[in-house]
Amino acid sequence: MEERKKLKILMVSDMYYPLPGGIPEHMHHLYVEMKKRGHIVNILTGNPMFKTKKVDILDVKRVGYSISIPANKSFSQITVGFKMIFDIKNLLDKEKYDIIHIHGALAPTLPLITLLFSNSTNIITFHASFDRSIGYESLRSPLRKFFSRIDGVIAVSQEAKRSVYRYFPGEYKIIPNGVDLKRFSPNNPKLENYIDGRINLLFVGRQDPRKGIKYLYKAMDYIIEEISDVRLIVVGRGFLKKFYELSISDKAREHIVFEDYVDWSLLPLYYSTVNLFVSPAIGGESFGIILLEAMASGVPVVASNIRGYRQVIKHKYNGYLVKPKDPKELADGIINVLKNKGLRENLVKNGLEFVKRYSWENVTDEIIDFYYETLKKKEKMPQDRLRKWF
Repeated sequence: MEERKKLKILMVSDMYYPLPGGIPEHMHHLYVEMKKRGHIVNILTGNPMFKTKKVDILDVKRVGYSISIPANKSFSQITVGFKMIFDIKNLLDKEKYDIIHIHGALAPTLPLITLLFSNSTNIITFHASFDRSIGYESLRSPLRKFFSRIDGVIAVSQEAKRSVYRYFPGEYKIIPNGVDLKRFSPNNPKLENYIDGRINLLFVGRQDPRKGIKYLYKAMDYIIEEISDVRLIVVGRGFLKKFYELSISDKAREHIVFEDYVDWSLLPLYYSTVNLFVSPAIGGESFGIILLEAMASGVPVVASNIRGYRQVIKHKYNGYLVKPKDPKELADGIINVLKNKGLRENLVKNGLEFVKRYSWENVTDEIIDFYYETLKKKEKMPQDRLRKWF
């Protein structure tokens, strides 16, 4: 086979570490795997508004400042700053990347500014799930001009494609999220402070409307009536954390532990410690990386029966699906799995087999193959069609 040239790649997103979430996780693992293959990879993102001890690698290029805005029943990020337009233009002029790969929405600010100045082959991965986008509807005409500059389009699932296709029709490649099968494993040690004979449930995620944490808090009242030695470990924080805690009954409060921020290196140990992983999300999920992390850790999963999660879970095969926004049904599902040893064992066995396809090595190979396919197609394209603009 003809040897492929090594690529110079810039991944772009308003969402990146130290901000938590699926997009930062996705970008980080692609960065690691692509570097292993000898490619030059940089990440363009905003500076965090809050202080952080995390030390960036030199390959992370930061401009402006990231601020949170409400979006899709959650909070998203946009990057603002007086100098960032010039900083981005100077970066692109200097580095001359082969590939610019945008992650997230086709929205302000970094994605659009980067596309404006790009002379590279442009790729975008759509990660989100939604039923309607006011922004895409109101700005459809100008955004389609930007979309015309994108050479290759990826969606992480059919649900992600469904959400955006009506606004930006075209040819989409489905390449899913992945999971680090070395980091998340049934062989990981357990956290000794939670090994005390109690049954442990785990929630991981931001405490915002989309994640449905308030329904899990209410479900705890029903669970305690059946299983008195249960404990819910909540990993993750958010702007609405204190508000959602108001929905916890006095009876349930002594059965819930809040971990808030957990170090990146310790998160896998929480999965390996618990008896059951729960994700009560109400919608807006295109895939569910946390579901893969739980399966890879050998933990049975109970999750909401929403479109994005059905991309990953087959009911009673590798997970147990329940009606969203229904605390009683959520509780019944959790109790059913906890009390049925045969069901739990099957969910774990099938989950461990299922996640093998989603290793970051496999996902990265698919994305790199897509880069080369897109570069080849672009070489054959008539020159007057390469950079259609306003």
